[in-house]
Amino acid sequence: MQPNGCSIALLNGNAVLLIQRAYAPFEGLWTLPGGGREPGESPIECVTRELFEETGLIVEAPAQVLIETAEEAGITYRLAVFAARHPFRAPMVSDEIANWDWVLLEEIPRYRTTPGLDRVVAACARHLDRYGYAS
Repeated sequence: MQPNGCSIALLNGNAVLLIQRAYAPFEGLWTLPGGGREPGESPIECVTRELFEETGLIVEAPAQVLIETAEEAGITYRLAVFAARHPFRAPMVSDEIANWDWVLLEEIPRYRTTPGLDRVVAACARHLDRYGYAS
């Protein structure tokens, strides 16, 4: 079954870019940038578009790490989760984003996040470390 959305963990050293959703789904929760796939769009096209729309950031060749399932208001989202290294910089966020922060991995549990976010980010960090993506 194809994913109906995509998200991306942008990592810099031991920190990840988290965004706080301004609207449903997941309003008020901290999570990774991303969103729904448009008709005919590949997962890589989706994650690249969503990242740029939400943050103004561009990455080259993000790696797809896993497929994650999340539910909100009776809707099931099947997300292709990507990872990439990215330098610390301030995103230019859209109105979909209430807040953003570069968060140390060990501090993720202090945030009110989408379910399992700390596990997903840890898997993305391990993937980038294992396959030699530059820090």
